Amino acid sequence: MCNVQKFLSKKTIYGPRKEPVWVYLEKEMKQNIDKKPYNEKVGAWLKFLRDLHYYFYRESKRKLRQLNKEVGPSWYFELSTDQRIVLDELKVNIHQDLLEDLPNRTRKSLADLGLTLKIPKNVLMQAMKDSVEDTGVFIWNLYKAIYKTFPSEGRASYDMNAMILMSSMVFIDLEECIQKLEKLTDIKNIPPAKSKKKQRRNFQPDVRYGEYLQRCYVPFYSNHGSGQKKMKKPPPLGYKFRLRSQESYETLCRNNDFLLKRKERNKKEKQAERICKYKFWEPPSTLRNTDPKMAAYVNKLKMIKQKAKPKHKAPYPNSQFEVGGVAFTGGSPHYLLTSISLLPTGYILINGGIALANGEYVTCIQGFWKFPKEVKEECDEACNCAIKWEADVMSYLANTKCKCGHLYDFYHEEKLIEKYFHPPSKHGPFWVDQAKIYQFDNLEEFVKQTVNEAMLSGDPTPKPSLPTISASGLSTKDLLAALLADLSDTPLLIPHLPQANLLKNLQEWVRLRVNGKISPRESKLLNLHSLRRWLDLKHMDFRARAYMIPFSLKELKLMNWSHRHLIQKLFEILLNDFVTRNRLRQLEQTRLWWSTTKYDVYPSKAFLDIFFTYMPGRMKDTFLINPYSSERTPKYGAKTCPL
Repeated sequence: MCNVQKFLSKKTIYGPRKEPVWVYLEKEMKQNIDKKPYNEKVGAWLKFLRDLHYYFYRESKRKLRQLNKEVGPSWYFELSTDQRIVLDELKVNIHQDLLEDLPNRTRKSLADLGLTLKIPKNVLMQAMKDSVEDTGVFIWNLYKAIYKTFPSEGRASYDMNAMILMSSMVFIDLEECIQKLEKLTDIKNIPPAKSKKKQRRNFQPDVRYGEYLQRCYVPFYSNHGSGQKKMKKPPPLGYKFRLRSQESYETLCRNNDFLLKRKERNKKEKQAERICKYKFWEPPSTLRNTDPKMAAYVNKLKMIKQKAKPKHKAPYPNSQFEVGGVAFTGGSPHYLLTSISLLPTGYILINGGIALANGEYVTCIQGFWKFPKEVKEECDEACNCAIKWEADVMSYLANTKCKCGHLYDFYHEEKLIEKYFHPPSKHGPFWVDQAKIYQFDNLEEFVKQTVNEAMLSGDPTPKPSLPTISASGLSTKDLLAALLADLSDTPLLIPHLPQANLLKNLQEWVRLRVNGKISPRESKLLNLHSLRRWLDLKHMDFRARAYMIPFSLKELKLMNWSHRHLIQKLFEILLNDFVTRNRLRQLEQTRLWWSTTKYDVYPSKAFLDIFFTYMPGRMKDTFLINPYSSERTPKYGAKTCPL
């Protein structure tokens, strides 16, 4: 008898593979070509069947590629409501496991997410310790420890465990990412919508042609609405999209400095959550000692420690004085001021005369006069000095105005290099140099002057700002890539995941923000699109076949009761392999069917529950029939409905 590995190498599905009928017929006809002349029509028909079979094969591959492309990134997997609840509870479980130094709760959470990996305890504990109790950083570290690469580095293919880990990082930060995007594209001052004024009709009777020949306009009246909801346009974007190359965007994605910011933020959150409200204080000396002399001494010490504050502010800022001492009045210290004097100011003193006080003559100052202000004479609003200008000058100024009404001054403010208008003087009247006005190309001179100033100046040329583009001419994934590139310096995980701009839920948010709600015509087209994809998916077979081992006649004759352990081991290996492949195929089917839900990119909880009842997203939710069972009809059917 062979061992287990040799038996497994002989496993097949439904026996040896047979050739198609047309291949067999073509070989038979070529062998008997000398007996029967080769029929060209039959040969052409067989060739057509072979080409048609290959065409259907290529078409099914193309549809599968198209469906995979519409799901989003190759690592993306939609999570059910139960999986999202597990993600929300993971932070508390990490905290408890770190206190107990046993990763039991975290292992249970990862199993509930759908992971089938057997992770060593030291790897799991190290990932939890480095995460600072942050769920996103924990999954990031766990992915790096398992697959030996950062999640920001794209891979050619992802297994189901890697897809669940990567998708979990999306749903951890999804709400915060949407808030950041709303803040990024928010406009502070929304311009008011301009409503078109309707022409009012005159409902007053006009009896020029008689009372019965006049045209009567009766306004329509209804106490209910029209029933048609007006599509509100989204507010304009308070954001300028910057042009970036694909290489620069990938460089921003691979930069892992954001992990430090995320950990620091989580440390601050922990400090804010766990504030020690107990105040450690020392009892006062009066409580420690009941001696009255000691209490009086302590009170005097307190009085000395108090800082003296001036009771009244100086009436003028130009006063000057010396502090002669401090006196305690009413239990609080006050300054004693000496040699008070007023400093000279920029004002003119008003002398009020001299008064005799205690044998001394004191000058009395009644106030201050302010210096006279220079008043610039300006024209009032009703001034008509512009009429005095000649018509040629006014036409020249009108032609050089921009659309906003500003003059093209070309940096000539207060730089009168050339004189075009000469004011009137005692030597002659006001005159205009028309030759300079009409023969002078101001733009050419402006360029010459700018270049000349740049050559003479020693300052370096300023760096040009990043070019910006409008949102209307870009696709949704390019708009999302530009927004995520600006969010790459935040503590978010999503901007650092590969091909994050292909996430359909974020693309739908960007489309709603830029274009608004879907019109009825677009809704109808999307419905047809979904129906087309459903038909493509219904023709795909997502069932895995059970392997069988073709025992030879000699092996069957030699087989006896002593080989029961070998047969049992073979059966368990084949059954586990069949169950695993079926579950993976079912999860792959769930992923492809999710991309056809065009109307529920942000689905409600009820929609999620219904969808994942029929299309489970976790391996433990699937139930499969034993293909090697002796019963023809199993007692318990599958939990999921057949498509």
